[in-house]
Amino acid sequence: MNGANLLNAKDRKVLAELDFDARQSNSQIGRKVGLSKEVVHYRIQKLLEEGVILRFHTVVNYFKLGIVKFKLYLRLTNASRKKVEEIATYFYKHPATEWVVITTGRWDMIIGFLVRNVNEFDDELREVFHRFSPYIQEKSVTQTVYLAHQTRSFLKPQKSISQVVYHTSKDKQEIIDGVDLELLRLLANNARMPVVEFAGRLHVTPRIVQYRMKELERKKIILAYKAHFDSKKIGRIFCKAYLNFSKITQPVLDNFIEYVAAIPGAIWPQRVMGGWDFELDFELENYDDFQGVLLELKEMFSELIKSQDFCIVSKEFKLDLFPRAVREIK
Repeated sequence: MNGANLLNAKDRKVLAELDFDARQSNSQIGRKVGLSKEVVHYRIQKLLEEGVILRFHTVVNYFKLGIVKFKLYLRLTNASRKKVEEIATYFYKHPATEWVVITTGRWDMIIGFLVRNVNEFDDELREVFHRFSPYIQEKSVTQTVYLAHQTRSFLKPQKSISQVVYHTSKDKQEIIDGVDLELLRLLANNARMPVVEFAGRLHVTPRIVQYRMKELERKKIILAYKAHFDSKKIGRIFCKAYLNFSKITQPVLDNFIEYVAAIPGAIWPQRVMGGWDFELDFELENYDDFQGVLLELKEMFSELIKSQDFCIVSKEFKLDLFPRAVREIK
């Protein structure tokens, strides 16, 4: 399977439901899309085997747990393809990294870190530069202060299935114990795992797992359960825009965020501090669509957007939405 044109209407509906809430049962999904639970199971397994669905992950509000998100952007020099893969693999294995991708455009590699404070991040950076300084031509760093996770509107069979969840560095802090922490590490990449299996791995009863999950949801530490797709296999390219703002006022910024959230293909709008002010992540059909979106934004918000740059993700190595997450369990 390669491309959205090879996904039939039923597959797209199943994917949309998983993107909306990955913990829905096969029966629940089946009732919504007009399939039996057995057919839903078959289709999900087939989409997993073909690499359309990479895993099911849980959106965790790590800001509430005192965790800070930084991103490191690298432009490389004198790095062979083998060396680039080596560097990316180093970050993939690193316990503090969240997102690791190779890109084309402004940057060659982007690495997200989830750490406790800036000093911890600084320690990680010094180790990176010690190891790879001969290959680093340029670097930049941002700190995320607002991050939204949106449902993929291009998969939606109807307008009623829509969801945007977000978290910010201003969110109220919460305290969790060791069982909750281990549960979140398991959930991060295994959002559809049965409660019974969580219970067995945590050495508690299923009822305790259910209670703790509901409490984590109530406290908005768990924000959503979603599916993670291979963009290319749903007929999309992953594009990232970097925007520098001028004359920022809260009403204008709120209007901008509301506008970009409604753009089909927008998945992760995020406010950052660093070399630029805002990042927009898109899954779009082609580069022309991406260019069209950027031109439209410049026209609509000419007084806000001072400058912009972009890159396109060519390979993703890692996306773990919680520190030291357990890899997907087959």
